[in-house]
Amino acid sequence: MKHSYLALALCSGLALTAPAQAQDVGNIIQGVAQGLINQELERAAYQQAQRTNTLAGWQAFLQAYPNGANRSNAQRALERLGGNVQVPAPNPTPVNPTPVTPTPVTPTANSGVAAEQALGLSRDQRRTIQAQLTAAGYNAGTPDGLWGTTTRDAIRRWQRANNVEVTGYVNARQVQQIAAQGGNVTPTPTPNPNVATDQQEEQLLGLTLAERREIQTRLTALGYNTRGADGVFGQNTRNAIAGFQRDNSASITGYITADQLRALRSQTPSVR
Repeated sequence: MKHSYLALALCSGLALTAPAQAQDVGNIIQGVAQGLINQELERAAYQQAQRTNTLAGWQAFLQAYPNGANRSNAQRALERLGGNVQVPAPNPTPVNPTPVTPTPVTPTANSGVAAEQALGLSRDQRRTIQAQLTAAGYNAGTPDGLWGTTTRDAIRRWQRANNVEVTGYVNARQVQQIAAQGGNVTPTPTPNPNVATDQQEEQLLGLTLAERREIQTRLTALGYNTRGADGVFGQNTRNAIAGFQRDNSASITGYITADQLRALRSQTPSVR
């Protein structure tokens, strides 16, 4: 409602005595409306990045909105997750900007990230794709299911060689194409492979004290009692995580991964 008042105020504050003036007012109102739409688009993208809380999500948000109101918060979130991504610096505001009619802005940087996230790839599926990329001639590093710089670079090289949009993120069709080119390969098993990688992934999440308390609260709500929600992951919390992993057919390590955190949140939608 307050946006409508703003538009009405703009109309009443200007004398519509000539067609040219009417056109100017129309441009102003159009600019205000477009600005509100862009603010809403940024707000929705920021909330999506908060919900997923991944390196890829925050990276995509900053690339799409480098000058946005939430830029600083997004950078801090990215740093907590261990990210080191260069994003465009905010453009300085010109002293005497020339009035222009705004054009609609459609964010496209999120498209690759969103397509990959929609796949819901498991750790084993990500490991297989890494092995297939390497078999096809694009070294994706150790097939550990943790897609860092080496894997993203391999995906970009594969995309460039196959004449598709280079994003560093895969979609459903590209996963099929990589499988066809890489063949039916199985990642080389490693002794006790998940404990080290799960511990590493939990560290990469950069969980805040509030997020740790949230995890403890959600686990307890599902019947995995952490004996308190103090934000400290002691043995009781590790046992609770292990129980959750066991009942969800995951490797039992006691360290929570990004995939498991999403599953935990989806199973406890009413818990905050």
